[in-house]
Order: sequence, then C-alpha cells, then structure tokens
Amino acid sequence: MTSRTLYCLLPVACCLVFSCHNDVVQTTTTPSEQKRVDTDFDLIIAGGHVIDGTGAPRVRADVGIKGDAIAAIGDLSKARAAQTIEARGSVVAPGFIDVLGQSEGAVLIDPRLEGKVRQGVTTEVTGEGHSPGPINDAMAAEMNRTRPAGFPEVTWRSLAEYMKTVESRGSAINFAFYVGATNPREIVLGSVNRDPSPAEMESMKKLVDQAMLDGAVGLSTALIYVPAVFAKTEEIIELAKVVGKYGGGYFTHMRSESDDIDSAMSEAFRIAREAGVPLNIYHLKIGGKHNWGKMKGIVARIEAEQKKGLDVKASVYPYIATATGLSALAPNWALEGGYDAFLARLRDPAQRMKISDEIRSSSFYKRINGADGILVRRVPNPKFVQYEGKRLRAIGEMMNEDPIEAALKLFEAGPSSPTAIYFSMNEEDVMTALKQPWVSIGADSGAVVGEARKAGAHPRAYGTFPRILGHYVRDEKLFSLEEAVRKMTTEAASRVHISDRGALKVGMKADVVVFDPATIKDLSTYENPHQMSVGISDVVVNGVLILRKNEITGKLPGRILRGKGYQP
Repeated sequence: MTSRTLYCLLPVACCLVFSCHNDVVQTTTTPSEQKRVDTDFDLIIAGGHVIDGTGAPRVRADVGIKGDAIAAIGDLSKARAAQTIEARGSVVAPGFIDVLGQSEGAVLIDPRLEGKVRQGVTTEVTGEGHSPGPINDAMAAEMNRTRPAGFPEVTWRSLAEYMKTVESRGSAINFAFYVGATNPREIVLGSVNRDPSPAEMESMKKLVDQAMLDGAVGLSTALIYVPAVFAKTEEIIELAKVVGKYGGGYFTHMRSESDDIDSAMSEAFRIAREAGVPLNIYHLKIGGKHNWGKMKGIVARIEAEQKKGLDVKASVYPYIATATGLSALAPNWALEGGYDAFLARLRDPAQRMKISDEIRSSSFYKRINGADGILVRRVPNPKFVQYEGKRLRAIGEMMNEDPIEAALKLFEAGPSSPTAIYFSMNEEDVMTALKQPWVSIGADSGAVVGEARKAGAHPRAYGTFPRILGHYVRDEKLFSLEEAVRKMTTEAASRVHISDRGALKVGMKADVVVFDPATIKDLSTYENPHQMSVGISDVVVNGVLILRKNEITGKLPGRILRGKGYQP
C-alpha cells in the first residue's frame, strides 16, 4: 500500500436509479425522511439572506423544500410547511462541496461525519491517487491488517462494490469518487519500480474503464507517493485517455509542489493536453522558504495555459502547513515494495544508515526547516502516544536521540507510517492562490472519527470552509462572501460534473447550509486540533436536516453521486 493507506466509504440505502441532467447518475430512496402532512412544503427556511452559489448578490428570501428538492425561492410567508427554520440575520447557501475530502474511510466508522457537517460540507469528492476500489486480494489483506478500530472488514474489490457497502451503511453527506491511478498500477505491477509491458498497460486501462462504468468522476494521481512516483508521464496519459471517453477529468497531486514545480506543472499540462481531458491541480501550493513569493508566477503559468485553450483549474486549502505520512521523509527506493519492505531495510544497519543520510541531506528536509518544521500528529502504536503533537526535534530530545534516528524509531513503532504536519508555506502565497476565480476548495482531510480523535490532526479536518468564510472573507476581506460561496459550490460542482446541486435554484437537490456570517469561525489549531467549527446552525442534505439548531440529528440521507460513465 502507499503511505496514504485507504480510509474508505459512502452514503445512503437505495433502490431507484435515475439520470440527472445527463451528468450525474444517483442512487436514492424515494420516500421523504420527513413526516408528510397536508402542507405546501416539507421545510421552509425563512427570512435569510440567500446566496445562490453563482456569485450573484445576496437577496432576502425564503427557501421552500419538498422531498429532496428545492421547490420555491421567494416570499413564502403565506405557505404552509411541516417544519420551518427561522433564518433572519443568517446566510442561506448551497451545501459546500469538498473536492478533496478523504473521508472514504471515516464514513465506515462513523457515518455522521460531524467534523465535515459542522463545516457545512454536504458533498465530498475523494480518492486522491489511491481510491477505495478497485483493489485485489493482497491490497484488501493489507487494509484489513492495518484497519483502525470500528472499520469493517474489507470485503469489496471493485469501486462499485465499495459504493454499495457505503450505501448499505449510510452517510450523512453525499460522496463522489475519483479512480486512483495507483490502484491499477498496484494491482498489475505491485509496488515495484518498473514500467508496465504493453499487455500490462492494457490491463491497467481496463481497470480504469470499469471504474468509470462503476461511477468514478475522473482519474486522480498523487505522484509523490510510492508506487505512483514510479509511473512515467506516458503511462498516466494512457489512463487519462480512458476517463476522457466518459467525460471525466484528470486530478493531480503533482510530482513537486516546491523546487521542481515548473517541471511538475509542465507534465500535468502535457497529460491533460495529450489525453484531451480537463486538468485539476489538487491543493495548489509552493513550499520551501526559498520558494516563497513564487505563487504569482505559478498563477501566471496556469492562466497562460487557459488562454491557449487548456481547461485547467485548481483547488486550495487555507493553511500554511501540509500533512501526510512521516514516511514522506524517506527516499523512494527505501519505500519500494511497501511498508513491510521499508521496515526490513531499516533492520539492515547499512541500509538504515543510507536512509538516515539521505533524509538528512534531502531538499525536502531542508526546505521544511528540518526537525523544527515537522509536527508528528499520529503514531500507530499506543506506546508512543507521548510523542504525538510534538515537533520532531523535541521528540529526539525526549528519546535522547538525533531527530533523524527518532524518526526511524517512529517508523518502526507500528505497521504503517506515522502521520505528520510539515510547515513549508507562507501566508501571502496561500492568499494569492485562494483568491483566483478558478480555484475551488478541497480540505485534503477526512472527518476525524473514532479512535483517531485521540491522536493528532491537521486543523483543516475541522476548519477549512469556516476559516475561509470567517478569517479570509470577514476578517481579511480577501474577497466577497458571495465569491467564497461560489468557490465552494458551483465552481466545485463544475469540475466534477455535478449538475443537480451546488446552486440554490428551483429543481436542484436540497443541499443547504444556514450560517451566521458574523460568528462563523474555525477553532481547530495545530496544537489543539479537535475543536469543531462554530457559526453554522443548520445543514440540509437531500431535503433532510442533518444539523438542526447546532445539534447533529443522526439522519443519514447522503447519496453516492456517480459520474457520467455510470452503467448499472
């Protein structure tokens, strides 16, 4: 498995299949979960400032919901409703769409996904580089070996089977999925560093083709992780051509977000152009103090490609620190073959010394300011919990070891990599990226549920969307509230071809968020991450309240949103 071990799944019990605007095919139940009475609407959200998601100015209006759809917007003061939400002084907006959510595992442990719901997220798209399906027996066995408490046994193999698993268990929010390019590579080649033969390439393409038929919305890569790092550009182009047949896009965590970002961008542009697909750059950023200030040039390159006719956009999260496995420190050769192979190399004194030396001299270690720029947030061994939430330098002092040796000991502590937060960006670059009109929002973190709440987390898991609405809109005045909502709704929906939600319009699905623009705020910090955001009072998904008066209702009305290639 890669260092981004799968953490899987999705929404609602379902029985009918229908087509939505020829873009997204959904699975849903037809009965409303709200009590039917002799009324005009099941729910009216009254007196709020409606921001419809298109960027248009807010208007004072009521929103009427019947079943799972928006039935009316306007003056509904004389209408009858089974339930009414008084929203005077609040903003009523479309539910937010997280284009890089990472909750595919959390939803199988706790389908309420409270950390996402309290951010106003009603739809999450996930599967960065490595998706929950397709997988083979060996991958399933590894997932079962390392699965956290509460995670069910992995019995699925295809993306379709995974989707059905989520549907059978339920979800508070909607989900859509990318198919990770790592999956076919790992199924066909394993975690080795070699190119596929022509026959193996055809097998990989067939796996991607089936995933698109299963309902994936596009192809994703995460090109800094083993074994994805071994894939050459030509291999990715061939896989991207497959998703292009079904109207899917290419979504990428590029090979570099620091020193080699120019070549990484050139590769991404080439893949999209030669495959004939839209390009979406995940979490656009530039890391390393010596690179700070380069975001303006990165933006200029993207806009130059747009002028040439390339459909390229990006997503951003509003923080100066990244988060991934601590094993990102290790050289690629040391991780080849999977984590068990990595641990075996650490047990060999000569290879251990080589790994240590290469970490110390690597540009990655230097540009994050070494051990001072790394905060360990989770170690998959309760005996090492005292090191969670500490900087690597402090951990070395606690162990009476050099910081690099301390990192190696943390690697050896469990069956998978510890996770860490890396401080590598600056605020000016984040703001430059965030304010671009072609940028949507992706938290790059799943909801933190179950036993994971006892360990560390990145604050983006709890605060991404409220941080933008509070800090960047209200406090920094980086852009208008209407523009922020547009980024989180219609802009996001357009990149994954979701056409029946993301805007407050009659006939659209009733995913709605009610929040107070004066009080909405992210509270999660790097040092104290497990704090829910505040200021969002009510959240509706498919016409059903999942947050009411700041209380989680426990309802699970979420659905799986399948891509244009879906065939039942």
